[in-house]
Parts: sequence; C-alpha cells; structure tokens
Amino acid sequence: MSFSRESQYRNIFATGDFARERRRVPPILIGCLALLLMVCCNCVGLVLGLQFGGGLGNLTKSAQLPFASKPTVTPTVDRNAPVPLRTPGLMDNRLELTVINVQRPLKVEGGIALPPNQQFILVTVKIANKSSTTLQTTAADFKVRGGGGLTYDANPKTVTIPNLLTDLSIAPGKTVEAELIFQIAVDDWDLQLFWKAGNQTRAFKLEK
Repeated sequence: MSFSRESQYRNIFATGDFARERRRVPPILIGCLALLLMVCCNCVGLVLGLQFGGGLGNLTKSAQLPFASKPTVTPTVDRNAPVPLRTPGLMDNRLELTVINVQRPLKVEGGIALPPNQQFILVTVKIANKSSTTLQTTAADFKVRGGGGLTYDANPKTVTIPNLLTDLSIAPGKTVEAELIFQIAVDDWDLQLFWKAGNQTRAFKLEK
C-alpha cells in the first residue's frame, strides 16, 4: 500500500500537533501550583519575621499561658503561734497586744534582797481595743514562761512602779501602754509572755 507525498506530509504534521497537544500542561494545574507556591512563601516569610522580631516567642508564651499558669496558694496563718517581739498580736476578742520593750535585768531601789540566782525583768506592753465594746484585762492574765518550763506570775508584791499594769478597762478604739514586772531565774532562757484574753491564751516572744 502506498501513499502520496502530500498525504505523508499531512500525517507527519498531524502526528506532531497531536503529540504537542498531549504534552501541554492544563492551565488550571499551573494556576494551582502558582497559588500553592505563593502561600508557602508567605508562610515562610511570616515565620521568619516573627522569629527575628521576637514575636514568635511572645506568641508561643501567650498560647501556653493558660496551661502554664499555676494557682496562687495563700499561706495559712497560725493564730496560736508565738508572736515575735515588737509585733502586734490580735486576739479573738479583738484586743491587740504588742510587747514594745523588755528590760533584763531590772534594777530596783530600796534595798530589796533577791536570791543570787534570781532577777527582775520589766515588760512594757501596748494594748489596743479593736472591738466596738469596752474590754478588760488584769495582771493575773499575764505569765512568763522560760525554756526550762518554769512559769512566773506578774507583779511580785515586793516591787511597785507608777505605770504598773493592774486592772485595765479599755474603751473601743483606745490604746493603753503599761508595764509588768516578773521575778525569774537568772539562767532561764527563751522567755515568752503568755496572755489570756477571753477564752484564748497566746504566747508573745520576749527575746529575738
């Protein structure tokens, strides 16, 4: 079977055109690839900008903040713990006491004889009434206790001073300063003043 030369040329050109049509990439695919490339470039640029500008770290911290934050724990205050020297201690009945000074030993006049192993101490206190009613306290409400376990009563009868605390009636909002005397052992240590106010007894340190 034979073909004319013109027919052969037509077949060759037709075959070439058909091949080129098969190899041509659809325009929609080119558009999708270009769009994907643009999105990737934008994402890379955004990440690099945040990283060099410090924004990425802040963004990460902000995202982690709700999970990283810890609840604040409020410390529990022991109302029966000894009160440090020169620190106010509020009682349940709303009387507040502060030991403002301790004199050890207290030198007294009048030739009062003491055993060589004993001495006087002077405790100056400030008592404030934080309640809305008048409250009372007396010298019998105070005692001193040492580290050796000995307990001493307030205001021995052998010594008197002008501002000695005996019986106090404190009006609402008022503050009173008074002094207490105790006769203690010379070698006693870790002295604490115990005060009974209402139904509560609390310790106040006499030494730092």
